[in-house]
Amino acid sequence: MSHNRTYVALGVILLLSFAACKREERCAVPIGITNFKIEPNAAYYSGLNNVGGYMYLTGGHRGVVVVRQAYDQFVAYERTCPADSTTAVRVSEEWGSALLECPKCKTCFIVASDGMPMDGGATTCPLYQYSTSYSGGILWVY
Repeated sequence: MSHNRTYVALGVILLLSFAACKREERCAVPIGITNFKIEPNAAYYSGLNNVGGYMYLTGGHRGVVVVRQAYDQFVAYERTCPADSTTAVRVSEEWGSALLECPKCKTCFIVASDGMPMDGGATTCPLYQYSTSYSGGILWVY
């Protein structure tokens, strides 16, 4: 009878250990080759002429969104949603360029916080952030 209790105890321990393990979310987002330069103060890039402005540009996997955070500070994110790689995020209609939102899963990503998702979204993974360099009126995104 003690062998049965031992097996039951081992079974309970195994069940509890599996229940305690969280499935770690992988943050592998498809990205494409991105290496371009633009003149964000030029008329062609009028969406970037002012602080808070943004533009969707070609490159990456589903495109790149560039946001001007300050006169000489830009961020560039891959538009592929980490929760659904078939969908491109877009600037929030309600909050403007402060948030990027997936139209499918409704996850909102905070631009000023390295593309991290807001609590309650479909993912805990941030948007992929491309590197930027701004000098002499030229913005490099790579």
